[in-house]
Amino acid sequence: MKARIQKWGNSLAVRIPKAVCQQIKLEENSVVELSVENESIVLTPVTEHLTLEEMVAMITPKNQHEQLLDDAPQGRETW
Repeated sequence: MKARIQKWGNSLAVRIPKAVCQQIKLEENSVVELSVENESIVLTPVTEHLTLEEMVAMITPKNQHEQLLDDAPQGRETW
């Protein structure tokens, strides 16, 4: 698969096709390690291990789940 290098601000950039991203489980804002090996560019996904404090700091009203005050069936649930 070929791609074209393009200018992006003062840097150069290449778009990574969706099919390639899916194969290595890359998504928007994924962190990668960039290196050069044998005159080739290598991108390696980085798995970040967050501490509990870092994860709690990422909680916002927008991504926080609503707490249910009772355990009565909701919607079409049956118990």
